[in-house]
This record gives sequence, C-alpha cells and structure tokens, in this order.
Amino acid sequence: MITYHRFVLDNGLRVLVHEDPSTPMAAVNVLYNVGSRDEHPAKTGFAHLFEHLMFGGSANIPDFDDPLQLAGGDNNAFTNNDFTNFYEVLPAQNLEVAFWLESDRMLSLNFDPQVLEVQRKVVVEEFKETCLNQPYGDMWHHLSEMAYQPTLTVGRSLGKCRSMWRVLPWTMCRIFISSTTAPIMLYWPFVATSN
Repeated sequence: MITYHRFVLDNGLRVLVHEDPSTPMAAVNVLYNVGSRDEHPAKTGFAHLFEHLMFGGSANIPDFDDPLQLAGGDNNAFTNNDFTNFYEVLPAQNLEVAFWLESDRMLSLNFDPQVLEVQRKVVVEEFKETCLNQPYGDMWHHLSEMAYQPTLTVGRSLGKCRSMWRVLPWTMCRIFISSTTAPIMLYWPFVATSN
C-alpha cells in the first residue's frame, strides 16, 4: 500500500503527495479533467491539441522544456478519453522548477495563433504517423464507432483529425479550452524529499 497525503488547495486543486526518501528523484503529475469524451463528435482532436498547446509556452516561460532540462528533468504528456496527463521527472532538489513551470502555464498559457498553427500541424502529423501510416493504425477508431453510441467520442483521443486538417478558427480552440479545463485536478504522486 502506498501512503500519501491528500488535501485541497483554496483554488480547488486536489493534491496527493507521496514521499519516498529512498530515491533522489521526484515526479510531478498534473491531470486535467478533459479528454476526448468532452469533444463534439464532428470536431474531434481538440483535447489532444490542448495537450500540445500546453507545451507552447506561457507568459513568463517561452519554452517549457528548456528550464526543466537545465534542472536535470524530463517531461511528457498524453490524452485519453477521460483526462489529459502532464508529468515531469527531475532531481528532488529541483522540484520547485516543476511547480513553477506548471503554475505558470496554468495561470498564463500562451494563446498565440502561431503556436496553435504549429501544434495543429504536429497533431495532424502524429495522426498520420500513428493512424494512417501503420497497418491497422485506425483500428481503434473503427472499433469505438461500433462499440459506443454515435454521440460519444471515446476511443479517439487523437481525434479523427478531419476537423484539424484545415486551418482552425482560434475562437473554436479558446471555446473548447475554456469550457473544459476547469476544474483542474493536480496530483503529485511520487515526491521524494532530499535529506
């Protein structure tokens, strides 16, 4: 059994902390309560695009990766039907860097149309690479259409991407993000303390 402390911050963020003094590393894991289930069936892929936009910088941090890598850390993210998960792993003595990065992008994400266009192209290429250019790559799209009601978009976290192949109106992205990303759930499940 993993022991952890759970509490809620004044702003509504739910926090779980697990301390493991046997490791010099720490992990910060942030879950946003938004996934492909929140998308309109004709406009899929927005949750995945949101994931990519979160790496497009913020008001105080133009490039999310640079400060984290300078602190000896690494990060990634994924989107599924129910949530979008962002995580950083870094030396425990540099844990504050991960908190700073996450708090700044929560507070002031860079909503620049140029960042949107770059990330839209990345998402489309990822879709082509994993779904169109692989044998049976689109299998989950077909299975989810057979298994779930037509009004649900579960099973398509990358989206069908047809809606992303053209230039997206920036207002459409802002509406999706602002209507689905609150409340935010924040978890730090493997936090090591340095002695």
